This record gives sequence, C-alpha cells and structure tokens, in this order.
Amino acid sequence: MTALTSRTPKDVPAEEWVPPLSARDLQRLARHLRTGVSVEDLFDIIGEVQEQGHALDEAAVLDKTDRLRGALMQLVDAVLERDGDTPDDAVKALVEQARTLRQEEPTGRINPLGHLRRLAIVTEALMEALLEGMPEVPE
Repeated sequence: MTALTSRTPKDVPAEEWVPPLSARDLQRLARHLRTGVSVEDLFDIIGEVQEQGHALDEAAVLDKTDRLRGALMQLVDAVLERDGDTPDDAVKALVEQARTLRQEEPTGRINPLGHLRRLAIVTEALMEALLEGMPEVPE
C-alpha cells in the first residue's frame, strides 16, 4: 500500500443535492436573466401604459420608455436565438418594428407618450411570440 492510498478514504457519504430554489423559481430566474427584466414586470409596465398612459407625467413616460427599450432588444435577441434565421413573417415584422422603434428618439414630431405606447405594443407582441408554445409553469 502506498502512502497516498492509505490516506484516501474508502467511502465518503455524500448528501443528496437539493436545488437552492424550486423548479418554478428557477424558471422565473432563467426568464429574468434572459430578458434582463422579469416578464411580470414587463407586463405590469405594459398594462400601466395601456390603462393609465394619459395620466403619466413626463418623468414616468421617460422611465418606462427606457425600461421597455432596454428589454426590447433582449427580447428580439431571444426570439432570433430561438427561431434562428427562419422566423415566420409575423415575427420578422415585429423584429423590424422593434429595431425601428429602438432607434427613434421621441423628440420633435414624435410624441413621447405615443412612442411609449408603440414600444409597449411591440414589446407585448414579442413576449407573446416568445411565450407561445412554452409549457405552463404550475403554480
């Protein structure tokens, strides 16, 4: 017997690995990491813009515009990663709209609230396209 084998334990009991979060929480975390913002937060922003957009002050419009702009290209990347070079025509149109909106600045002839509403519509459509066909996470 060598010195090394005499020091190596024969049987080391190992504890069963337990994930740090539930499957539901891990899926939510994965969605958050992929989009940079949680899906629930995006839907909340979109709902607020659709329901209360007219009542938002300028600072809130700019904040929500920045948040949707940031998520928009991540959603485009996720859709293109999923579909590769062959997204269907509807998704291609959404991707082009997203890219156009991302480059527009809401100044001059472009109304900031109107711009925010268009961002919300395209963001929601991209999220729906991404979520389509995904299995439902049990509550």
